[in-house]
Amino acid sequence: MKIAHFADLHFGREDKDALQAASELVQELDVDAIVVSGDLTQRGKREEFEAAQLWLAQFKAPLICVPGNHDTPLLNLAARASDAFGRYDNYFAAHAGPLDIDGASIRGLNTARGWQTRMNWAEGRVNLDDLDSAIGHSGDHRLHIIACHHPFVSPTLAGLQTETKRGQEASRRIADSAVQILMTGHVHTPHAEVIRESDGGYIAITAGTLSTRLRAQPPAFNILSVRDGIAALNVQSFRDGRFHEGTHGVWDLETLEPISTPRVVTP
Repeated sequence: MKIAHFADLHFGREDKDALQAASELVQELDVDAIVVSGDLTQRGKREEFEAAQLWLAQFKAPLICVPGNHDTPLLNLAARASDAFGRYDNYFAAHAGPLDIDGASIRGLNTARGWQTRMNWAEGRVNLDDLDSAIGHSGDHRLHIIACHHPFVSPTLAGLQTETKRGQEASRRIADSAVQILMTGHVHTPHAEVIRESDGGYIAITAGTLSTRLRAQPPAFNILSVRDGIAALNVQSFRDGRFHEGTHGVWDLETLEPISTPRVVTP
């Protein structure tokens, strides 16, 4: 199985050259599924959603996507409070999942909110009941993935450190479950690490951005390949007009032990 993992497309601030090259590469790689971990738009405008919808419609692979904080009506406080994801749902509700394909179960989880009673309302918040539902309905599959926008635990090497409400408890719950991989975005930095909690664990993967809103790293997206119980994460980084591939890690999905030393991609 081969999965393309996008996040933070930010249509409205998209990198058109990177998007064009990414669409060509993904179709060339003939991926089995596409996961989008939120922030499809910059300000939640209709024209931004339409552009994101048009770009994603070109792919033949099954698609699952979740909203991010930028997919709320950013400048309309009343709408953010009353119907934060109504516009997003108009365009992408059909791709909310679940996605069951080729022995894999991919479940989406909304960690974004239209507003919160804390200074940085854009930070993530996990509804633990929704998480338990995603965990409990993963089905009888060899591969279990949950996709959301915000990392549960702030990625070690990301320039943007995050504080997801109930993130630590959410991390413990998926570590104790059959879920092996958490796919997120938000930090605009490709990263992967094994998170261990008690006797369990999971692989936390973040994707870069294909927008101009860069944080030290070039535009990037992930290709996750899984075969015979082995997961390999290759990051596609856009430099000099094309994508360059670098391996971030290879793991045994049963033990979560690395099979080779990850080579972190740098600009």
